Amino acid sequence: MSMEAVIEKILLSRRDIARIEVLKRIEEKKKMAGGFLTDEAAVRIVASELGVEIPQESFRHEILIKDIISGLNNVTVVGHITRIYSVQTFIRSDMTEGKVAHLLISDRTGELKVVLWNDKASIIENGKVEEGQIVRVTHGYTREGRNGKLELHLSERGNLQVLSPKEEKVKVVEIKTEGGPITIEGIIATTPDRREVTIKTEKIAVTSFDLSDETGKIRVSLWRKLANTVKDFNVGTKIRIRNAYVKKGFGDQLELTSRSATSVEVLSKPEAA
Repeated sequence: MSMEAVIEKILLSRRDIARIEVLKRIEEKKKMAGGFLTDEAAVRIVASELGVEIPQESFRHEILIKDIISGLNNVTVVGHITRIYSVQTFIRSDMTEGKVAHLLISDRTGELKVVLWNDKASIIENGKVEEGQIVRVTHGYTREGRNGKLELHLSERGNLQVLSPKEEKVKVVEIKTEGGPITIEGIIATTPDRREVTIKTEKIAVTSFDLSDETGKIRVSLWRKLANTVKDFNVGTKIRIRNAYVKKGFGDQLELTSRSATSVEVLSKPEAA
């Protein structure tokens, strides 16, 4: 259902509201969301607030993570798996056992937790997916989790399809735009520099260094626990960084940064002199 079709349904159901008022509310919702709502998502929120029920079938097609809001049904989204959590069991009120599993996926616009219940949890339990793969999640529904963050739950008719075996490694020369996640291998080219920065009154550790491969060199900044992991690495150490993100740094130069799902693996150490 298009934005215009939803507006018409609102006007037919709520004859006390003028079209100009509906359009005003739509723009207010988009403004409150900082521009992360599509027109379609915004008008559906307005319809819900006005008590007008709108079918959710229009979200069958893939949408970006940044455009997902709470309360949607039949959502399809594509992303990289950045983290997989172990399956947990629980006892239902009827004393039968249930299962739940979680994984994180990301696209170029954000990160999202996917929740798989009961039979769907077997996808993780049986090792059918792994970090780094690109997957399509279909027929999901969204809600806020206990921590207030958005979650995508897999419905009974939902499915998780692996689109690519694994995220491919990139070379420095291939990094041309912001986004991620990416996997990259290279040699530490400069001595890691650990420091602390204050963000919203919190002191956070960050370690920065240059990473090079046969195609070029790029600046890397690893935060929090990873900052302490790599601070003592020697120049010449070959590492693999998984689930890194590209952003613009000083002078608008592209650099790599870490998030919660980023990991670092030592591939080889420099030979002793």
